Amino acid sequence: MKNKEILARLSEEIRSATPDISDRLSLSPHEKRTEVIKMSKSNKIKKWIIGASAAAVIALAAGIGFAGNQYFSVATVIGIDVNPSIELRVNKNDTVVKALALNSDAEIILDEMKLKGVDCDVAVNALIGSMLRHGYIDELKNSILISVDNPDAQKSAELEERLINEINSILSGSSVEPAVMAQSVSDDASIKSLAEQYGISVGKATLIQKICNADPTKTFESLAGLSVNDLYLIAETKSISTENSVTQGTPSSASYITADEAEQAALSHAGISSSDVSYITCELDFDDGIMVYEVEFISGNTEYEYDINAIDKSVLKFSTERADNYSQSGQGGSSGNAASITEAEAQQAAFSHAGVSGATVIKAEYDRDDNKYEIEFIAGNYKYEYEISAADGRVIESEKEAVKSSGTAYSVSADEARQKALSHAGVTDPYEFEIDYDRDDNKYEVEFKSGGYEYSYDINAATGEILKSEKERDD
Repeated sequence: MKNKEILARLSEEIRSATPDISDRLSLSPHEKRTEVIKMSKSNKIKKWIIGASAAAVIALAAGIGFAGNQYFSVATVIGIDVNPSIELRVNKNDTVVKALALNSDAEIILDEMKLKGVDCDVAVNALIGSMLRHGYIDELKNSILISVDNPDAQKSAELEERLINEINSILSGSSVEPAVMAQSVSDDASIKSLAEQYGISVGKATLIQKICNADPTKTFESLAGLSVNDLYLIAETKSISTENSVTQGTPSSASYITADEAEQAALSHAGISSSDVSYITCELDFDDGIMVYEVEFISGNTEYEYDINAIDKSVLKFSTERADNYSQSGQGGSSGNAASITEAEAQQAAFSHAGVSGATVIKAEYDRDDNKYEIEFIAGNYKYEYEISAADGRVIESEKEAVKSSGTAYSVSADEARQKALSHAGVTDPYEFEIDYDRDDNKYEVEFKSGGYEYSYDINAATGEILKSEKERDD
């Protein structure tokens, strides 16, 4: 029996059980009311019925209100991201309470679609089908991100599995082989704030933050506009941790050239045959608003680094690094090294002139324009700076200054500061290493490059404490 029928019957029962005393209420205020209404047994029963019926009405109303609150109470938030980003809020019975469009593409998908009151599986079926029909999911864009926000970990895992199976079932009859990532998201205020700031779902914000954590050169802002397919490709390339997530399928890279094509483009630009390469690596990445392949390889005593446009194979950036730390970079070719002596010979020439047998080299660079080496090192309590001719090894210029004096809190050597910074960065083979002692602040300023990154450190000269550390892409 429906709630409205129950309420109507109870109301009628109350009315029939109430004595009719309207004629008595019509007496003039001056008339005496001497008649006593005796409560018969029958009337007593009716009185009990009135009380019981009223109580039943109150109880029923409360029950209906409780059931209504339970129905409309959100127990789980499900995020569905392709490029359209949609959020489904469902109750404890997995019935959709509300569907939200988080971007303009999602508004197209949700247009005139009534999902309130339907099972979440049915809602996901309708949404994925609509995205497929509208071209948001196809062979080139096959990645789908499902995010489940529920405090019960077991419930989240069960929903993830159900939704993955539902999506695979929906797309089984199409030409699309889906790549699905299902993840549990935490109630993180900072992630929710970023999602709101950039107008994306919490699930997409969580994935972006994972990428930024794995690669400090990436910024949240630069990645927020990427499609889920591109984010999934980057995450896969960088082996992003899949903790609290389940992945099935492979994201499509059909929109881009292959890794082999990117490698060949770099080798062709360098004029090097693949048979002359001793080491090569290629990684899909996102840089300066473009999907790129980062290609690194070694040929002879030279290391090459290239950024290849992942769409048209054009060379966006390139640099070379010789074994003697001679480097060049640009957009169209290179010139030869005019040096006649090696960096090691230039260092030895500086040591001999300074009269030292052992020293900590903090800088060794080749200046192509002036055909000279710039050598800086610390020996004892002094710092030396030399310019050595790369043609014949003669000393062009030299300087010497004390790096500690009485009254300073200096107790950490330059070599200790160097090792402290390298150890913290996890670097063993830096190039263009430089270290300076800041007398005023009693600290070492350490800078070096390795693996395509620039590192900068401030080390307390008294305690060895790392005061500052920075890492950024070496362009």
